[in-house]
Amino acid sequence: MTHYGLQTMDFLERMEKFEDELPPLLLDLARLLQRLIGEIERPQLEDILRMQADLRRLIGDSARLEAACGTEGKLCPHCPFGAYLPSGFPYASPQQPLCLPWIVVTQPESQPQSASQ
Repeated sequence: MTHYGLQTMDFLERMEKFEDELPPLLLDLARLLQRLIGEIERPQLEDILRMQADLRRLIGDSARLEAACGTEGKLCPHCPFGAYLPSGFPYASPQQPLCLPWIVVTQPESQPQSASQ
């Protein structure tokens, strides 16, 4: 049996509770992460990098994410990815990339280079 942390449990609960309210893009992104959570109990660096690349491909450019989320995180209170926002931050946005979708779009260079050297 796989054990989840509190944030992951919150992600899964939000996904179930608000699935019908999510824009298609966020629903696709959340389903990808949900699938990976179920398949990989202890993700390694390669798993994380592959997941980030998959999210980036699904998103395309930041305009698609901005169309779904707005520029001030209008969906953060019930978006599954909002479960991972640091405490004290009520929303993520292009200017404040705190959730996984915004991080992979705005910081693609944040992939660890030392792993391939």
